[in-house]
Amino acid sequence: MSWKVATSSVTGSSHANRGEPGQDNCRAGSIRIADDEFFIGLVADGAGSTTNGGRGAEIACETMYASIIDCLRQDGDISHITDEIVRQWITLSRDAIAAEAEGNGRKVRDYACTFLGAIAGNGHALFFQIGDGAIVVREGEEFQTIFWPEQGEYANTTFFITDEAYLERLNVLHAGSTPEEVALFTDGLQNLALSFAQKKAHAGFFQPLFLALKNDPASGFTDFAGQLRRFLLRDDVSARSDDDKTLVLATRNQG
Repeated sequence: MSWKVATSSVTGSSHANRGEPGQDNCRAGSIRIADDEFFIGLVADGAGSTTNGGRGAEIACETMYASIIDCLRQDGDISHITDEIVRQWITLSRDAIAAEAEGNGRKVRDYACTFLGAIAGNGHALFFQIGDGAIVVREGEEFQTIFWPEQGEYANTTFFITDEAYLERLNVLHAGSTPEEVALFTDGLQNLALSFAQKKAHAGFFQPLFLALKNDPASGFTDFAGQLRRFLLRDDVSARSDDDKTLVLATRNQG
């Protein structure tokens, strides 16, 4: 089994019109250990109300990616990763954010970001999330959300890895099978990818994207990441949200 992975992150017009950088971040790829190949996908969205949310998102993704790689290299079995290990990873990522905040004379909340992650391979999968955005998987013909985006008490609010009660907001799910396809995305794509009325993922959003990725020959003659970026920047997509948009796609091939 092998994985094909594509990512794209674009700055929303709410930031671009003010000359601000985007505050989303992602890290995704695959790693081969012995005869197994594992997919790792991470997505984080810096809070728009903060000064350094984008940097917080970057630190969270980089720190978590390193933790997961180290764990898989030592053990190579997703089923051995416990909830407590995930909590330790999340705490390490938060501590890395707090260390930079302190070094810059800022508060940790200045680096607030949501956080989503997926690890899959070798007949197992592990998912975790704090805040909004979503993880969607396909098994058979069904597209399913792993966790529904969590909203705060007030409109347009959510929860962050930098919150004091961050571990109370952490959702973790273990699966005894490897999904055929995995997508992770920030809240800028929620209105396009999800039906909030039905609490379901829109198959019509994901099917053509995964089909294009699966059919991409991954050669020097194609630029799927560029195609994905152009899709996220389309006027009809931007019309649904002026926020940053980040999307990670992964599809597995047998053999």
